[in-house]
Amino acid sequence: MSVDRLMTVNAWLTQITSELQGVVERPRREAQLLIMALLQKDELWLITHENETVEEGGKLASWVARRKENQPLEYITNRVSFYSQEFHIEEGALIPRPETELLIDEVLAFADREKSLTIVEVGVGSGIISTVLAQELPKARIIAIDISPDALKVACKNIEAFGLSERIELRQGDLLEPVSEKIDILVSNPPYIANDELLESNLDYEPDLALFGGEIGDEIIQRLLDETIARGIPFFACEMGYDQKPKVTEYLQSTPYKELKFYKDLAGHDRGFVLKGISKNNKETT
Repeated sequence: MSVDRLMTVNAWLTQITSELQGVVERPRREAQLLIMALLQKDELWLITHENETVEEGGKLASWVARRKENQPLEYITNRVSFYSQEFHIEEGALIPRPETELLIDEVLAFADREKSLTIVEVGVGSGIISTVLAQELPKARIIAIDISPDALKVACKNIEAFGLSERIELRQGDLLEPVSEKIDILVSNPPYIANDELLESNLDYEPDLALFGGEIGDEIIQRLLDETIARGIPFFACEMGYDQKPKVTEYLQSTPYKELKFYKDLAGHDRGFVLKGISKNNKETT
């Protein structure tokens, strides 16, 4: 990207769009997002200041070069949109996907906003799920767990940025190992891809710990189901792979529960499930 570093916003948009043509699906849109991130401006400013001269100091050229190597846009700009908000993101934490908003919706449809619930998130990643749940459920206490110290650092940045450090406690550990408290709601977007599955090149930059769930792919989901049953957790919401519904159903065949419900993403694929009414005494709970 060899251009003058002092150009109008519109000239930058044209130049970056040309550079990304044939590399990304929406080059013009990504050019806008790169400039917005660089200048820390919103879309309205971008539209109304197309003729304003900007000196970028070389950072845009570096960002465009990284994007042409299939590095995720979110890691380049350290920004990701989720649940109509902007969050910090960086390598070491999984980039939130839009379908994970449905997981939050399932929890909110069940949770009583007037109760002091204890919610545990396994695999906190960037912290976006716990952050949104804390915003929506002001009386809830949230314990957020991850095995990765890198992910916990990213989560901490988001939790602090939204002023939620007193309500979300971060703990490092494997699944529910760090939690001895009674759990009212368990939520997780765990790794669920098989270890030998070939991924798109942009996923090479995302953490393996957050992607791969074992030889088959659903091993961590099964471990979470075991924990849910053993601890008598009354509500468990979990994201899963599009082809894992039969395996989850089969695994729970001999298990006492009140309700097992699957939900689909916007493309119509099975994307997650909700398990309700677990009882350690083999009796239905309400």
